[in-house]
Amino acid sequence: MHKILLAGIFILAIGMPLAFADPTKTIRECETLYPELETLGKTKFLERYMHHPNVRSCLTLYNDISWFAEEPDRTDRLIALLGEPITKKTVRDRFDRTDAIPQWIKDDATRWHQGKERDNIFSYGIRFLINSKMIDVPISKSDQQICMQDQICVAKNNYIRYSIKDEDGITNLTHTFGTPGGIIAIASVEITKDKKILDSFHINSEGLVDHTKQYYRFVHKIPVELGMTIQSEHEIQTISEVVFPYKNQQRDAVIAWDKTKQYQEVIDKKTGIVLFAKFQDRIKKTQWSAELTDTNAFVDEIEIQYQGMRIPSWVKDPVKWWTEGKISDSEYVNSISYLIKNKIMQI
Repeated sequence: MHKILLAGIFILAIGMPLAFADPTKTIRECETLYPELETLGKTKFLERYMHHPNVRSCLTLYNDISWFAEEPDRTDRLIALLGEPITKKTVRDRFDRTDAIPQWIKDDATRWHQGKERDNIFSYGIRFLINSKMIDVPISKSDQQICMQDQICVAKNNYIRYSIKDEDGITNLTHTFGTPGGIIAIASVEITKDKKILDSFHINSEGLVDHTKQYYRFVHKIPVELGMTIQSEHEIQTISEVVFPYKNQQRDAVIAWDKTKQYQEVIDKKTGIVLFAKFQDRIKKTQWSAELTDTNAFVDEIEIQYQGMRIPSWVKDPVKWWTEGKISDSEYVNSISYLIKNKIMQI
């Protein structure tokens, strides 16, 4: 199972608590259906199972990171999800651009004017409208990519730490990067239950380990875009966009697969850092996975994307009017556009 949030799967029953006589049976049914989601893709899966009585419940579970957990309390966590409002885990759909304001933006705005969300959550929706050209204002310089195109996007002393699981157990792996450039040095620390291994090697802008000519699997050069081919541990191709949870952040990412559909990576779009990777040999019944557990390469989202953000408190009034249907979408968009263009509000 792949630790991702499935972008583009729309929850069909928004905000309504669910109750089941036998939630364990529902979970088993969802586990039976999940391989078909992987095989068919979200569009064909929904076409096939749109009338299945538990499809909404399954989508709720698939969109939560608990679905991919291996801890003993996984079932209890999934049962708890079935009794909670689906809106707890909102999936931001980046893939399908439309002329209508997505419902998740209105949901976030509602919670924001109620004081249940921070300013950056509200700003996130406004930036989506700007990027989708629904609000016509110039994007601030803070939005621009700070790394060079076709380069590995790391700074000196950036580190990435992974929890790697295979048939031999769990390994904690940390890679620390040297000075960026044509050749980047990496210091590696690998810790298992039995030993600690120190190593060092170099990569170049193509992600190659220069002394072995093997591809480096944990960071790829930017930009990371849909449809591109990436040389990693296996040759992979990016096929869809997702929003992937990392600690308290929601990272824009892409999913990439190899041709055999045995190897998968979830790659952070902004930095090229691999958030999650997995290889499953279906014949030998072996499995390997790597999950990013810590890094200093991701500056806190509020600081990096919303630096200089300023939202006057009285902005909550028009937001409230809009979410209550007292003003139209176009009136709301025009008012936000006016506030940004005149620098009354900075996003």
